Amino acid sequence: MSQDRNEFFVIRIPDTGSLLDAVRIIASSGLTITRCHFNRSLDPVTAFFSVSGDEKACARGTGALIKDGYLQTTVTYPENVRFTVIVPEIPGTLHRILTILNEYNAEISSLSFDNRGRYPDALHIMLRVLRPDRTEDLIRAIETEYRVLIDGYDCGDSCDDGSLFYVRYAARVSEILDGLEDPFILELLHQFSHIAQQLTEYGKEYQDVLEQILLNGKRLKETTGQGFYSDVQIFSLAEHLTLYCFQLPGGGSVFVIDAPDERVMIDTGYGIYHEDVLRMFARYGLGGADDFTRIILTHGDTDHSGAAGFFNAPVYTHEGTWEIIKTNNRAWGAASQDLVLEQVYTVMINLFARMTPPPLVNLFPPAGELKRGEFPVLSTFTAGGCTFEILEGHGGHQHGLVYIVCRDAGVIFTSDTILNLKHLSPERSEYNNFAVYLVTTVNVDPDLVKSERKALVGLAEEMDRELRASGRRLLYCCGHGPVSVMENGELVPAIKPVVYHHPQN
Repeated sequence: MSQDRNEFFVIRIPDTGSLLDAVRIIASSGLTITRCHFNRSLDPVTAFFSVSGDEKACARGTGALIKDGYLQTTVTYPENVRFTVIVPEIPGTLHRILTILNEYNAEISSLSFDNRGRYPDALHIMLRVLRPDRTEDLIRAIETEYRVLIDGYDCGDSCDDGSLFYVRYAARVSEILDGLEDPFILELLHQFSHIAQQLTEYGKEYQDVLEQILLNGKRLKETTGQGFYSDVQIFSLAEHLTLYCFQLPGGGSVFVIDAPDERVMIDTGYGIYHEDVLRMFARYGLGGADDFTRIILTHGDTDHSGAAGFFNAPVYTHEGTWEIIKTNNRAWGAASQDLVLEQVYTVMINLFARMTPPPLVNLFPPAGELKRGEFPVLSTFTAGGCTFEILEGHGGHQHGLVYIVCRDAGVIFTSDTILNLKHLSPERSEYNNFAVYLVTTVNVDPDLVKSERKALVGLAEEMDRELRASGRRLLYCCGHGPVSVMENGELVPAIKPVVYHHPQN
């Protein structure tokens, strides 16, 4: 017995009966509908279906929907045409014209005729033909029987009757993503409609959700190239050990530990920023894609791991993080791993941010008995004569998340468990709100993250007390925000960041 699989259909609904007919085809093919969404007030001709069934049933359903003209396999503007038919006073004339239009699968947007009006012999029609190559054939078919006056052709907003919402939305998505193939765009429309449908249950407006998704992608694209910038902090941790912190325009920070024997990158930022990051690294003498000895990914969110595949360096991470990257689901391994919001958000942000994972990674070994506070020590590495320890988190923000601590250098990399959001720039704060809006919470286990954060703060405070005895302070390297020190229970920037911009061309 073949295993069931999940499939999606984007269905075109030219008339009221078509919805019933499409559902009949799906059911008769042996498929189970697991989700549907149709909103006539938003787009009266587009419906989304998720189905499950075996491979043969999926093939039968796909073929039958294509045969009957329901399944959308491309994203194109149907051609609109306005024309006037000069109609004789003969019974059945309107019926004959509508019959011709139906033969060509024309969708009528407007129809107007009044034999007592200013133009008593004029039938005004605006319609769209789903296959634009047949528009002229349709006109000729009418012209064989009646006189036709063409008022104009177009395929854009001037003929907008409200039924091209998803087509126009697809065009905006394609513009952000530099022209994806139609099957990919249709899958994205399906995914985006799903997250929007889910969020209406949280009191959010469907169209607002779709707009927020586009704003997310647009923001990332606008902050590349000459729009790229970064807040930079540089610290001398020891005689031959330097720490760099780069806050990118959106997403998490990138850290570089530079020593004569090692050049380690901790988190990579979004893949979409890769070329900009390399230009910035060159400005600070940090080499290029071939000049790092190792990359450590603290967790699987694309703003921390999304550019790892661009570098020619061994990548080290937790097994859970690798599963999250492979499954394209940021909630993998958590109680919420089947939540649609988490799954669809991961797909969306990975596409917009050009997620580029490495082909292979080196996994940290399983936890042993050695701990720092409540956190097991998984591995170590040395740089500049200092030993750095990799600690396993509890999974509150994300399964597989790790921390990095070094008592000798006086640093703790807290990933996304401890953040300095108060000192984010307004632009970064606004961008961070996209994720919160779209998944309602960025922590896969909001209750667990509270106790985990408390334990991590306790470890950091212990380290800070030891460092204070020698006149030093612990540097908090947060996943978002500047490298900071703790003052009276509040994180404040350890030094003021310098803003980097690419040199003007």
